[in-house]
Amino acid sequence: MNQTPNKKELRRSLRQQRSNLTSQELAIAEKNLAKNARSSNRLLKAKRVLSYSPFAGEISPKTLVSKLSCQTVYYPKITNFGLSQMRFYSAKQISTQNKYGIEEPIANGSPWPANAFDIILIPLVAFDRSGTRIGMGAGYYDRAMHALAHQPSTRPYLVGVAHHFQEITSLARESWDVPLDAILTDHEYIVI
Repeated sequence: MNQTPNKKELRRSLRQQRSNLTSQELAIAEKNLAKNARSSNRLLKAKRVLSYSPFAGEISPKTLVSKLSCQTVYYPKITNFGLSQMRFYSAKQISTQNKYGIEEPIANGSPWPANAFDIILIPLVAFDRSGTRIGMGAGYYDRAMHALAHQPSTRPYLVGVAHHFQEITSLARESWDVPLDAILTDHEYIVI
Protein backbone atom coordinates (compact mmCIF):
# COMPACT_ATOMS: atom_id res chain seq x y z
CA MET A 1 0.00 0.00 0.00
CA ASN A 2 1.32 3.48 -0.80
CA GLN A 3 1.66 6.41 1.55
CA THR A 4 -1.65 8.06 2.34
CA PRO A 5 -1.39 11.64 3.60
CA ASN A 6 -4.71 11.46 5.47
CA LYS A 7 -4.14 9.55 8.73
CA LYS A 8 -7.84 9.54 9.55
CA GLU A 9 -8.73 7.83 6.27
CA LEU A 10 -5.81 5.43 6.57
CA ARG A 11 -6.94 4.44 10.07
CA ARG A 12 -10.52 3.98 8.92
CA SER A 13 -9.53 1.83 5.94
CA LEU A 14 -7.10 -0.44 7.79
CA ARG A 15 -9.35 -0.81 10.83
CA GLN A 16 -12.16 -1.84 8.48
CA GLN A 17 -9.90 -4.47 6.90
CA ARG A 18 -9.08 -5.83 10.35
CA SER A 19 -12.76 -5.85 11.35
CA ASN A 20 -13.65 -7.85 8.26
CA LEU A 21 -11.37 -10.74 9.26
CA THR A 22 -13.18 -13.90 10.30
CA SER A 23 -12.45 -15.66 13.58
CA GLN A 24 -10.73 -18.40 11.56
CA GLU A 25 -8.50 -15.85 9.79
CA LEU A 26 -7.64 -14.25 13.15
CA ALA A 27 -6.76 -17.66 14.63
CA ILE A 28 -4.46 -18.42 11.67
CA ALA A 29 -2.83 -14.99 11.97
CA GLU A 30 -2.24 -15.56 15.72
CA LYS A 31 -0.61 -18.94 15.01
CA ASN A 32 1.58 -17.50 12.23
CA LEU A 33 2.58 -14.57 14.44
CA ALA A 34 3.94 -16.98 17.07
CA LYS A 35 5.68 -19.02 14.37
CA ASN A 36 7.41 -15.94 12.91
CA ALA A 37 8.63 -14.89 16.37
CA ARG A 38 10.86 -17.98 16.47
CA SER A 39 13.46 -16.08 14.45
CA SER A 40 14.03 -13.64 17.33
CA ASN A 41 16.03 -15.02 20.25
CA ARG A 42 15.74 -11.62 21.92
CA LEU A 43 11.98 -11.91 21.92
CA LEU A 44 11.83 -15.57 22.91
CA LYS A 45 14.26 -15.18 25.84
CA ALA A 46 12.80 -11.95 27.26
CA LYS A 47 12.12 -12.11 31.01
CA ARG A 48 9.80 -9.10 31.39
CA VAL A 49 7.29 -8.61 28.58
CA LEU A 50 4.55 -6.03 28.21
CA SER A 51 1.84 -7.41 25.95
CA TYR A 52 -1.69 -6.24 25.07
CA SER A 53 -5.25 -7.53 24.83
CA PRO A 54 -6.35 -7.63 21.18
CA PHE A 55 -9.12 -5.28 20.14
CA ALA A 56 -11.00 -4.57 16.91
CA GLY A 57 -9.29 -7.19 14.74
CA GLU A 58 -5.76 -6.83 16.13
CA ILE A 59 -3.72 -10.03 16.06
CA SER A 60 -3.79 -11.74 19.43
CA PRO A 61 -0.33 -12.22 20.95
CA LYS A 62 -1.67 -14.94 23.31
CA THR A 63 -0.04 -17.92 21.52
CA LEU A 64 3.22 -15.99 21.15
CA VAL A 65 3.26 -15.01 24.83
CA SER A 66 2.65 -18.62 25.90
CA LYS A 67 5.91 -19.59 24.15
CA LEU A 68 8.11 -16.93 25.78
CA SER A 69 10.56 -17.54 28.62
CA CYS A 70 8.98 -14.96 30.92
CA GLN A 71 6.90 -16.17 33.83
CA THR A 72 4.75 -13.07 34.25
CA VAL A 73 3.39 -10.96 31.44
CA TYR A 74 2.24 -7.41 32.01
CA TYR A 75 -0.58 -5.51 30.34
CA PRO A 76 -1.52 -1.85 30.01
CA LYS A 77 -4.39 -0.35 31.93
CA ILE A 78 -5.81 3.03 31.01
CA THR A 79 -5.70 5.08 34.19
CA ASN A 80 -6.84 8.44 32.82
CA PHE A 81 -8.98 8.55 29.68
CA GLY A 82 -8.96 12.35 29.49
CA LEU A 83 -5.16 12.56 29.51
CA SER A 84 -4.63 9.36 27.47
CA GLN A 85 -2.55 7.82 30.25
CA MET A 86 -1.94 4.16 30.87
CA ARG A 87 0.07 2.22 33.43
CA PHE A 88 1.36 -1.37 33.37
CA TYR A 89 0.31 -4.18 35.73
CA SER A 90 0.83 -7.91 36.14
CA ALA A 91 -1.48 -10.09 34.07
CA LYS A 92 -1.88 -12.59 36.89
CA GLN A 93 -4.67 -10.38 38.22
CA ILE A 94 -8.31 -10.77 37.16
CA SER A 95 -9.10 -8.82 34.00
CA THR A 96 -11.81 -6.23 33.59
CA GLN A 97 -13.02 -4.32 30.52
CA ASN A 98 -12.45 -0.61 30.08
CA LYS A 99 -14.90 1.75 28.40
CA TYR A 100 -13.58 0.74 24.96
CA GLY A 101 -14.24 -2.95 25.69
CA ILE A 102 -10.52 -3.79 25.97
CA GLU A 103 -9.56 -6.28 28.69
CA GLU A 104 -7.21 -4.89 31.32
CA PRO A 105 -5.64 -6.10 34.56
CA ILE A 106 -7.00 -4.79 37.85
CA ALA A 107 -4.70 -2.04 39.14
CA ASN A 108 -3.49 -3.68 42.36
CA GLY A 109 -0.08 -2.72 43.67
CA SER A 110 2.35 -0.36 42.05
CA PRO A 111 2.48 -0.07 38.28
CA TRP A 112 5.66 -0.95 36.43
CA PRO A 113 7.47 1.79 34.48
CA ALA A 114 7.83 1.33 30.73
CA ASN A 115 11.61 1.03 30.98
CA ALA A 116 11.30 -2.00 33.33
CA PHE A 117 10.48 -4.34 30.43
CA ASP A 118 12.81 -6.22 28.11
CA ILE A 119 10.24 -6.26 25.32
CA ILE A 120 7.11 -4.22 24.68
CA LEU A 121 4.64 -5.62 22.16
CA ILE A 122 2.75 -2.70 20.63
CA PRO A 123 -0.44 -3.08 18.59
CA LEU A 124 -0.79 -0.67 15.70
CA VAL A 125 -2.94 0.34 12.75
CA ALA A 126 -0.20 0.99 10.16
CA PHE A 127 3.59 0.67 9.96
CA ASP A 128 6.47 1.12 7.57
CA ARG A 129 9.87 -0.59 7.43
CA SER A 130 11.65 2.36 9.03
CA GLY A 131 9.86 1.64 12.33
CA THR A 132 7.24 4.35 12.11
CA ARG A 133 3.78 3.38 13.32
CA ILE A 134 0.31 4.83 13.42
CA GLY A 135 -1.82 3.80 16.36
CA MET A 136 -5.54 4.06 16.99
CA GLY A 137 -5.28 7.83 17.38
CA ALA A 138 -5.78 8.48 21.10
CA GLY A 139 -2.04 8.66 21.88
CA TYR A 140 -1.89 6.19 24.79
CA TYR A 141 1.21 4.37 23.54
CA ASP A 142 2.80 7.60 22.28
CA ARG A 143 2.57 9.14 25.75
CA ALA A 144 3.71 5.99 27.54
CA MET A 145 6.72 5.52 25.23
CA HIS A 146 7.76 9.17 24.99
CA ALA A 147 10.07 9.04 28.03
CA LEU A 148 11.83 6.01 26.53
CA ALA A 149 13.31 8.12 23.74
CA HIS A 150 15.33 9.97 26.39
CA GLN A 151 16.49 6.80 28.20
CA PRO A 152 18.46 4.86 25.58
CA SER A 153 20.38 2.78 28.10
CA THR A 154 17.22 1.34 29.69
CA ARG A 155 14.95 1.44 26.66
CA PRO A 156 13.02 -1.80 26.07
CA TYR A 157 13.01 -3.44 22.66
CA LEU A 158 9.84 -2.13 20.97
CA VAL A 159 8.10 -4.64 18.71
CA GLY A 160 5.12 -3.50 16.66
CA VAL A 161 2.55 -6.25 16.08
CA ALA A 162 0.30 -6.19 13.02
CA HIS A 163 -1.27 -8.03 10.13
CA HIS A 164 0.91 -7.99 7.01
CA PHE A 165 -1.63 -5.86 5.12
CA GLN A 166 -1.12 -2.99 7.58
CA GLU A 167 2.26 -2.19 6.00
CA ILE A 168 2.50 1.17 4.24
CA THR A 169 5.41 2.09 1.98
CA SER A 170 6.25 5.25 3.91
CA LEU A 171 4.74 7.07 6.88
CA ALA A 172 5.55 10.54 8.12
CA ARG A 173 7.19 10.40 11.55
CA GLU A 174 5.88 12.94 14.03
CA SER A 175 8.17 14.61 16.59
CA TRP A 176 6.56 12.61 19.43
CA ASP A 177 6.87 9.23 17.69
CA VAL A 178 9.24 6.70 19.25
CA PRO A 179 10.46 4.39 16.45
CA LEU A 180 9.95 0.65 16.68
CA ASP A 181 12.93 -1.71 16.80
CA ALA A 182 11.12 -4.51 14.98
CA ILE A 183 7.75 -5.45 13.52
CA LEU A 184 6.17 -8.85 13.87
CA THR A 185 3.41 -9.79 11.44
CA ASP A 186 1.59 -12.93 10.41
CA HIS A 187 3.98 -13.11 7.40
CA GLU A 188 7.40 -12.10 8.76
CA TYR A 189 9.61 -10.67 11.50
CA ILE A 190 11.16 -7.37 10.39
CA VAL A 191 14.19 -5.98 12.22
CA ILE A 192 14.63 -2.24 11.73
